[in-house]
Amino acid sequence: MANKHKVYTSDFAIRDKAAVLVGCAAQEIANFVERALKEFGISREQLSVIHYLDAAEADTMTVNQLRETLIDDRPNVSRILNKMVEKGLVRKERQTDDQRVVYVSLTERGRNLHKQADERIIGHNLKLSPKECHTLIELLMKI
Repeated sequence: MANKHKVYTSDFAIRDKAAVLVGCAAQEIANFVERALKEFGISREQLSVIHYLDAAEADTMTVNQLRETLIDDRPNVSRILNKMVEKGLVRKERQTDDQRVVYVSLTERGRNLHKQADERIIGHNLKLSPKECHTLIELLMKI
């Protein structure tokens, strides 16, 4: 865990201090999520896929749609999906008239895991009031 107080009291220029503290907070949140997801046997990348698939209007997305949607546009989306198929979290189906198009959807197991992971992760490491959260969101949108 980063020593944020040391950064806060440092002689860094104010913008540098803010940038370093944002980075420290991001790393702490990433570490919290990684630890929490270990109990579910999935990675942050796999959780992102689950989030997008669960929110998909048609309950399905093509691999290309998913690749375009992910914040971290990884070229290895197919590898991530294959691991998720092995775990029984998603299913893949090829389009019958164009075998290049692959549809991906969550299984019931994937939906249940999503719900459990969200209950474990969402908001549990932010010790901010709703008003502070609103302010933080507004500030982060300016970065």
